[in-house]
Amino acid sequence: MTSIMSRNAKPAHKSAARVLGYALTAGDFETWNAASAAWEARLTAQERAALAYMTLKSLDYDDAIDVVDAVFPPAHGRAAA
Repeated sequence: MTSIMSRNAKPAHKSAARVLGYALTAGDFETWNAASAAWEARLTAQERAALAYMTLKSLDYDDAIDVVDAVFPPAHGRAAA
């Protein structure tokens, strides 16, 4: 018996899900960085934005701000939160 994911998911989505599993398991910067590149190649901008948005929403406010500051440092033209 196959899962609903196996039967119905787009190949790119299956691949993106596997990449997430690898990154969670390895837990190191290099693997997460490779996951980011894989998602850029396999997911649409809208899919990546939804993933980023919901991931940030899952964090406490201060932790979410820390992530945003790490990606977009205030010193590079963005006002600090």
